[in-house]
This record gives sequence, structure tokens and C-alpha cells, in this order.
Amino acid sequence: MSSENLSGTQMEYEDEKQDSQEKNANLVKGEEVKLKAKYPGLGQKPGGSDFLMKRLQKGQKYFDSGDYNMAKAKMKNKQLPVAGPDKNLVTGDHIPTPQDLPQRRSSLVTSKLAG
Repeated sequence: MSSENLSGTQMEYEDEKQDSQEKNANLVKGEEVKLKAKYPGLGQKPGGSDFLMKRLQKGQKYFDSGDYNMAKAKMKNKQLPVAGPDKNLVTGDHIPTPQDLPQRRSSLVTSKLAG
């Protein structure tokens, strides 16, 4: 009997969930109708607005010279054939330990913080 009550409450919950989704969908559709009534020309052009098309025809604008140079470098990189990573190279086969790492070289310049 408790399993019947549980399944009954689940069904009620799912029904309420579906009802709330339908109400939300109806509200959204109502808002769409209001917008279409207020702005009849909205969303008719497949390419976008005239303003957007004019902006796209002008070409790309760059924030500063660094952005321009990065875009220019990307264009050059696309033209060059890129060699893929070496497939025989295995990385990450083990976790390094302090004993596996090479010793640090001592610096010729002594640090003022070293004391």
C-alpha cells in the first residue's frame, strides 16, 4: 500500500511539473505575440538587420595593434602546413617524484633574499 501511495505522489508531482511547463510555454507565447504586435518587422530578414549587415561589410575592427598583429599571425599560421604531434611520444605515463627530477643549477648571481 505504501508503494501505491509513493507512485501516486510521483504521478501527481509529474502532472504538476507538466502543468507548470505548459503555463510557462503559454506565457512565453503570449509575450511573443505582444512583441510581434508592437514590432511587426522583427525577425523577418534571414541575414539580420540592415545595421548588422552594414557593420559586417565594413570589415573587422581591432581594439589595438596587438589584436591586429595576433589576427595577422593567425592568418599566416593557417597557410602553413602544421606537423601533427609525434604519435610515438608518450606523455603522462608516470607521476614524477623529487628523485626523478634533475638537480637545479646554482645561480651565478646571489640573491639579496638568500641572506
